[in-house]
Amino acid sequence: MLLGELYVALAKLGAEVQLRDAIPGLTVRLVRDGAPAVAGYVVLKGGERFTWWRVDNAHPATDVEGAARRIMETLRSDPPRGHGPRAGA
Repeated sequence: MLLGELYVALAKLGAEVQLRDAIPGLTVRLVRDGAPAVAGYVVLKGGERFTWWRVDNAHPATDVEGAARRIMETLRSDPPRGHGPRAGA
């Protein structure tokens, strides 16, 4: 199972990963030093590509380790969502 392989690869790189029964994908969370944790969702699209966050974030499912590295890069570089002051507050 490709999602299971990706789960293991992401966990080895330090992510907190959950495989959901009700939803076909992984919830991935990274706690970053000095910054709030950032999380997102990864799915296997058509059995061919892992996709995450936005449609332009995709990687071939034939390269699980490469996908895990790219997902971790995204987690490390994405600004945390849902934190800080709200507009107009």
